[in-house]
Amino acid sequence: MLFDEVTDLIDEYSRDELESQLTELKTEQEELAAEYDVSSLTEFREQLAGEDLSAAELRERRNVVETWEAINTELRLVKHALQLYDDVVGLSSPESGSHSTFA
Repeated sequence: MLFDEVTDLIDEYSRDELESQLTELKTEQEELAAEYDVSSLTEFREQLAGEDLSAAELRERRNVVETWEAINTELRLVKHALQLYDDVVGLSSPESGSHSTFA
């Protein structure tokens, strides 16, 4: 499943576009960290458990956790796609004899 998602990214986006996505995702992650004055999702969760927050604040923070987790997942996928980009494109090029749709 991971490989399918990574190859879909490679099929859909150029290396430059993937690098831009990586930058955007990293920026989003850094903005969340700055907004909540933490350095990581783990620290944010620890802070969440240690503070006396209302139900509304807890719901908001839970949404932030879900957003942060989604960003982390996308970051991992894009990084994998960039790491494998040349290999996947090389394997699917006309010179390799493969009939894949990757370009």
